Amino acid sequence: MAETWTVRRLRSWIIPFLTEKVIDSPTVCADLLLAHVLGCDRMRLYMDPDRPATVEELTKLRGLVQRAGRHEPVQYLVGTWSFFGCEIEVGPATLIPRPATESLVEEALRLVRGNDGVLLADEIRIADLCTGSGCVAIAIAKSLLAARGGRKQLSWRKEDAESAAEALTQTAPVRIYATEIVREACEMARRNVKSLGLDAAIEILEGDLDAPLVGRDLEGSFDLLCANPPYISDAEWAEVPKNVREFEPSTALRGGRDGLDFVRRIVGAAPKWLKPSGSILVEISSSQGKSATAIAADLGYRSIRILPDLEGHPRILVAIRPS
Repeated sequence: MAETWTVRRLRSWIIPFLTEKVIDSPTVCADLLLAHVLGCDRMRLYMDPDRPATVEELTKLRGLVQRAGRHEPVQYLVGTWSFFGCEIEVGPATLIPRPATESLVEEALRLVRGNDGVLLADEIRIADLCTGSGCVAIAIAKSLLAARGGRKQLSWRKEDAESAAEALTQTAPVRIYATEIVREACEMARRNVKSLGLDAAIEILEGDLDAPLVGRDLEGSFDLLCANPPYISDAEWAEVPKNVREFEPSTALRGGRDGLDFVRRIVGAAPKWLKPSGSILVEISSSQGKSATAIAADLGYRSIRILPDLEGHPRILVAIRPS
């Protein structure tokens, strides 16, 4: 008689296995893989621990667990990840969205809407460079759409895309131009935008940094220019965890000798695109605050600040366009 593998029994196998392989958060990883294969949410695993897995589910699960044991990111294994309340498709062509980047989104929203959540201008235009999966542009657009519609809460599951698109067409314009140099990442970002019904708000453009904006009569028109560029220095690269170094795209992570190659280019190019009162928001390494501040100051930026991420580490360069 074939053995019965219940959720309870599977967890008792997967968690110790991942722990032995020194995988971060082995319990969370085990639950994510189980929920993905069984087609349920994580809460269901605890509500129905005696639910048996089918032969097909066991075969798929064992393969994914073995890959996770080799430090392949669980986010890539399940194919989606949550960022700022949005379900985002992810894959090896893009970085995995991280909580630290949510601080950039929060500051962007603070800059374009008042304390009551109402937008400060009739039209908002934002550039998002190095968009990757599109997570930053999507999170900003989602939140600004909620502000336009005067609603406190919006559900942003993929199945709600049609109603979201309809709501967007009935509100004042929010336009985000998101650029990405990697074609496969562009295609993924477009799928994410489409699946969440944000086609009318976000345009994904293929090309290097601000190059795709050229020739569109957009100079001096942006309220914000955001970017989460590659910023890991050559010295820091050796210390990057294995699951990041071996599986996430190095082109989206490595920023040159001091990690600031792309930061310099972005900060240097931004004044051309920003309104006189427009701001930049650029994610940086926690060790780059002083250097990034100096780069912006040398170019005449005003009100330069370095904001912390959710863990309190210096993370976001914020500054107003030079006069």
